[in-house]
Amino acid sequence: MVNAERTKLMTKAEIFRVKEERNALRLNHFYKGDYISYEMIRSGILFIFAYLLLTVMWVLYFAEPLMTQTRIEDLAMMAVQAGIALVCLLACFLVAAYFVFKSKYQKARAKVKDYQAILKQISRLYEQETVKVWRESEEYRV
Repeated sequence: MVNAERTKLMTKAEIFRVKEERNALRLNHFYKGDYISYEMIRSGILFIFAYLLLTVMWVLYFAEPLMTQTRIEDLAMMAVQAGIALVCLLACFLVAAYFVFKSKYQKARAKVKDYQAILKQISRLYEQETVKVWRESEEYRV
């Protein structure tokens, strides 16, 4: 009975470890604030890179009309508007990223707690088995 239960728990723990090793167990190495900050910084940098890339592509696509038909003051105003748009979009994106990564961390943490509970059950079964073997060896000596 004990062996069957132990085998079942060990199988369950191993399946979890294999499935969640890259996600939930990796997140367990971070504090909540550190993980969220790291992911927000990373996402913010990637967002800025994507925004700048799209802006450069737009400028290159409309390069001729921009250079021939617009004044320098208008180009400067467009650059300021693009900068303001970047800051506003980045702020909205980071707020959304905060909630996404907070939720992801909480879900992963709950999974890890379940995994740790399974490991504690396995540990208790091993302790019970060790005590049983110890008692049997004591009886054999007497």
